[in-house]
Amino acid sequence: MKDDLFYYTLIFREDGTCENNVNGFLGFEDKYEGKYKMVGDSIIFIVKPYDNNFIPDTLLLDMKQNAIFLNKNKDGEFSTEKEWLNHFELKKNYR
Repeated sequence: MKDDLFYYTLIFREDGTCENNVNGFLGFEDKYEGKYKMVGDSIIFIVKPYDNNFIPDTLLLDMKQNAIFLNKNKDGEFSTEKEWLNHFELKKNYR
């Protein structure tokens, strides 16, 4: 996900660990490690890979749209229309 000043890369591993690589303005770099579990199509952070509330503790994995959505609407359902800063694009890393 990219905003005006930062670029966020979430990496999920099959062993339940994850990391959030943050790159930003004037060469800023930081890496946060965490743990997650999958419940259906929800990604739930057990240990959050960040130090603020920008990314919620539960995300929606939408394989059809190739995205991970962050925000819920007033009814508590995930908003699945792609907009600026509401989703991560999926990229599979084959290593």
